[in-house]
Amino acid sequence: MRKNMDESSRNARLIVLKLLLCFLFVFIVAFFVTQVSLGARTQGVAVSGNGGARAEGRKQAVFLPAYLQDSLQQLSRISIRRLSPSWELAADGEAFITDGGSNLYVTTTNGQVMALNASSGETLWSLGLGTWVSAPPTVEAGVVYVGATNHVLYALDAASGALLWYFTAQGEILAQPAVSDGLVFISADNDSVYDLVHRLYAVDARSGALLWAYDTQSWTQAPPAVGADAVYLGGYLREVYALDKQSGQLLWSSTAPNIVFSSPRIVDGKVIFTCIDGSVHALDAGDGKLMWSSKLNGFVWLAPPEGDGILYACSKDNAVTALALETGEELWSFEDRGFLSLSSLAGKQTICVFSSKGRISILSPDGERLALLLAPHDFTSSPLVKGGYIYVRSSDGFIRAYPLAEEELPGKRP
Repeated sequence: MRKNMDESSRNARLIVLKLLLCFLFVFIVAFFVTQVSLGARTQGVAVSGNGGARAEGRKQAVFLPAYLQDSLQQLSRISIRRLSPSWELAADGEAFITDGGSNLYVTTTNGQVMALNASSGETLWSLGLGTWVSAPPTVEAGVVYVGATNHVLYALDAASGALLWYFTAQGEILAQPAVSDGLVFISADNDSVYDLVHRLYAVDARSGALLWAYDTQSWTQAPPAVGADAVYLGGYLREVYALDKQSGQLLWSSTAPNIVFSSPRIVDGKVIFTCIDGSVHALDAGDGKLMWSSKLNGFVWLAPPEGDGILYACSKDNAVTALALETGEELWSFEDRGFLSLSSLAGKQTICVFSSKGRISILSPDGERLALLLAPHDFTSSPLVKGGYIYVRSSDGFIRAYPLAEEELPGKRP
């Protein structure tokens, strides 16, 4: 009984405290509004030359801080629109979506692989692998390639989902397979709790036959980057290395200033990579010599290049930074709370910046926000922009398709 009385007393004090805080908040707001209103009504007084007549002066302008004026001006220029999904589909587990032409191909962390009609969301086929999958599938030439934590690379027929072949690696395949010139490249760990290292495999895309394997003394969860003649990868031993695409022979290695966990990017003869200390580096793809370095804040990774001479570095500090591809010079930076990823907007010289809060900012080439799109649900993974739609999964377990109505969005066409 005593315990109940003490609890009731504590609850009563909490209610009183909340009421007092609410009253204080209302009082402060009312005081601010009153002061602004009085300031707007204040009139100046002018005395005539004969000292008898008085005339009303102009009303005084309401003072606003410079930063608030700038914010209001920016908001007035932004087009704001709410999005509504055209279809939705329940997905068990985190989902990863890949473009497959008229279809979408989806993997989920519970091992489900699905083919969906991109326009209607209809499930064309579905297959349960019975194991954990932690990366998107890769779709190439009518085949869907899926790596899984049971050490297996699956090759599925894109039209039916039928198993074409499989390849068993030495350990877990955590990264998305890379496909190029009839070869599939996968990175698998050594299935060790301690002393993790990975092995890079090249297998025939048609049969799954092993062509070569390269053992490293390093580890990364990122997929390799594949160029015209070489395959590039980094790792926690602070190096980036290049392997011959056909034979797997080491071409060169370059020491990095810190751990390299994200996948390098191959752009215009450069191998560009980031380290966990926020540094970005460009190497010559032919010999691995350093071309330039740039230092940003926080852990960063690189967005896929858009072919516009600009490199976009994404940061865990909720920012995207545009760097000049040739020099690494910082051009502009844009911040949004809950920053998730970015993507180009087809047909326009603009990019989409996605926030996990369900916000989509449309940016001009110089980083100015032109439009703000608001989805009714959050985003839990990087959205796919395709054919005038945004496809993304939310924390309620649904994959949704949001029509963009690109003709209504600002931005010049190239």
